[in-house]
Amino acid sequence: MVYVATGSGIGPCLPHLLAQQVPATLVWSTRNPRRTYGDPLIDDILAVQPDAFIWDTDERGKPDMVRLAYWAYERSGAEAVICISNKKLTWRVVHALESRGIPAYGAIWDS
Repeated sequence: MVYVATGSGIGPCLPHLLAQQVPATLVWSTRNPRRTYGDPLIDDILAVQPDAFIWDTDERGKPDMVRLAYWAYERSGAEAVICISNKKLTWRVVHALESRGIPAYGAIWDS
C-alpha cells in the first residue's frame, strides 16, 4: 500500500503505518514536519518507514503529488494507493492513478 498524505492527513494514516501489518510506503507533503508535528512523531514514522518520502514544503515548495504517488507506486510494487488530502488534490491523485489502471482510493465527500 502507498499512503499519500498532505499536512494533517498523516493522522488517519498513522495507525496503519505504525501497526506494520501490511507492507507500506509513505509519501507525505507538509510544512516543516519536525517543527509542525514534533521530533517524536517524525522519529516514530521513520522508525517504521525508514524510506518514507517526507516533502518539506517550506524548503521545497509544493510538489507534484501525482508524480510522487506514481513514483512511489512503481518503486514499491504496491497493490494500491490511498490519498488523504483536501478534496481537490485527493481527486486529482485518485483520478490520475486510476486513469493509468492503478487502484487508488480517497475520501468521497458524499455526505
